[in-house]
Amino acid sequence: MPVTMAPRRADPLSSEQWGRAERLASRLRGELGSIVAALPEHARGASGMARHIDVVRNTCQRVVSVLAEPAADAGTLARLPGVKGLEQFLDGCARVGVDQSLVALGGAAVRDFDRFIRENAGSQSKLADRIAAAEAGADAHTLCSVEARADLFNAAANVTGRACEVAISLEAYRPAPGQPDKIERAVVNGLIGTTVTPGGIPASILAGDTLDPESEPQPAPVSLDEQPAKGVTPSAILAEFSTTPLPTVTTRGPGSQLVQVVDPERLEPGQMFDIVTARRFTHPRLNPDGSPALDSVWSLVNCPSRRLIFDVYFHREMERMFRPAVDAQMWYPNLESPTGDRWLTRFPAQPKLQLLGVGVSAAASPFYTRHAELTARTFERLGWNPNDLVGFRCEVEYPIWRAGYCMSLDYVTPNATDDA
Repeated sequence: MPVTMAPRRADPLSSEQWGRAERLASRLRGELGSIVAALPEHARGASGMARHIDVVRNTCQRVVSVLAEPAADAGTLARLPGVKGLEQFLDGCARVGVDQSLVALGGAAVRDFDRFIRENAGSQSKLADRIAAAEAGADAHTLCSVEARADLFNAAANVTGRACEVAISLEAYRPAPGQPDKIERAVVNGLIGTTVTPGGIPASILAGDTLDPESEPQPAPVSLDEQPAKGVTPSAILAEFSTTPLPTVTTRGPGSQLVQVVDPERLEPGQMFDIVTARRFTHPRLNPDGSPALDSVWSLVNCPSRRLIFDVYFHREMERMFRPAVDAQMWYPNLESPTGDRWLTRFPAQPKLQLLGVGVSAAASPFYTRHAELTARTFERLGWNPNDLVGFRCEVEYPIWRAGYCMSLDYVTPNATDDA
């Protein structure tokens, strides 16, 4: 009786290989995105691209499809064209006049891809099998695991002398009524269950400007009640969600780059307190060159935190214009890194983005029992109709201390999804 041999299962990628694959995928997606953005608008969909650069449509469609995904992961390497296809894509873009430096950077990333395949699989199809095996395994990758992030939390708390149970970052954007060239931004930050060891770094909340660094300086923010957000600012505190007696909050910093320093009153060493602050801003809708001024929203993990709730709401008129994605970046001093180079500072094991939908019916979070109440109260104080807003959430257990959780906004052009 013939013996049927079971197909040999591919060996999963190791933790180190998985981390390299994720970083390589992010690099390739960033470089290809910069190149595609340099093509004429009609050539950014699969069919138009194939005609414009004279490369087979299947190759172009795979590039466009990867760029349409919310973020890159190890599996991106299996969905991209092969090395030969990517080389043909780059040659085609060079022929039609895409900036040679962009093509050269793309070529370096493709050579890195080729080397990774040769060293770890031998072919792209075998690499895809190893990625699939790793995804199916319980221990596919351990870089940046919850356990590792918990260790970092404990170490950072012991180094800085401060920590919190839940960090809250809630932002909302809408077109400014009666000002078609402006957008309104509301920001709520909370440190729930905060402790500060005597002699440690004071509790503070950073409220930096999330707009493009090329945008013009803007007027200083105000509280939700339209009070100036400078100096001692009791109006910045959402009292019903903060510890009584209320801490003293001092707001300082130039323009819209703010730091709110929290001075809790009459607390015993190690005693926990809650502080929630809010501000509102008005920003230009466009940069001087006509590009959108709002291209990303950041939540900065300045305080070691056990949990992070990062919510962003956009008016429906704005939300339909872009695809949001989220990742964790090593914190640059200016809160930014060039879009195409974010693979350099991107942490492994990226967070997930959730769609909360229209309104605040899905605003509750297991991380903070009063989060739905806080969200509804914020929009009530603003006078904004929550049913005009669409919410997105990034929820993280043990967020990486000193990381920037970045919700990037990929604006959609009319042909961006053509044949994707």
